[in-house]
Amino acid sequence: MSRLIVFLLVVFLWSGCASSKLTTELKSVGFEWVRLPGGSFTMGDVYFDDNPDAQPVHPVQVAPFFISKYESTMDQYDWFTEKSGRATVFPEQEQRGRRAVNQINWSDAAAFCAFIGGRLPSEVEWEYAASGGSLKQMYPGTNEEEEVRDYVRYIENSIADVFPVATKKPNVFGLFDMGGNVAEWIGSFYEYYPTPGEEPVIFDLENRELRIVRGGGYSADLSITRTYWRAGTLGRVAAPGVGVRCAKDLK
Repeated sequence: MSRLIVFLLVVFLWSGCASSKLTTELKSVGFEWVRLPGGSFTMGDVYFDDNPDAQPVHPVQVAPFFISKYESTMDQYDWFTEKSGRATVFPEQEQRGRRAVNQINWSDAAAFCAFIGGRLPSEVEWEYAASGGSLKQMYPGTNEEEEVRDYVRYIENSIADVFPVATKKPNVFGLFDMGGNVAEWIGSFYEYYPTPGEEPVIFDLENRELRIVRGGGYSADLSITRTYWRAGTLGRVAAPGVGVRCAKDLK
């Protein structure tokens, strides 16, 4: 057996062991991936046609991908910072556990997802996941406002702080807290939706620093938790109502 073949075999076996160890460690802190099927849906405000930030509505095709079942938790982020040497959040806070991690900026969120072998979701992926794909629900889990409280943690059924994840019902993909609790960083830069056939118009900030958060947080009005609602914010901002959920490509 040549030295090259031996080297490649060792690399392959080592990669498998490292991947298995990472999977085991992630499970120990309650992390789970959910595989979403590919499909098509209509992106944007198809309900009221009164949100210019979510217009024009447009059809989108989405490839299959993985997304985390829960918003990332304090336990998971503490595990990450211990392994990576990155600073944790609220180090003096005692009640951590499965509370959604918050007060992290875009770089923190992206670093966490990369560390676990993933990435931040694209805006298309996030809306597809939140709205149930082609089902295209207004809120994650329902179209009915009288049912929203069962699925979404927002200003009318919350306190001035984040909650543990999965205290509300999951949406049709089995994903928890896609609306409310904490808003979630998106991998993309903010840009206006393009008119069909035209290039996107980039929001003109120096270095394209305006990023996107989706889903709304515990202090958000109900409308902000709608699956099509978009919010632009500077990537360097770390806010109490913003956390992270990761995505991952299929291999």
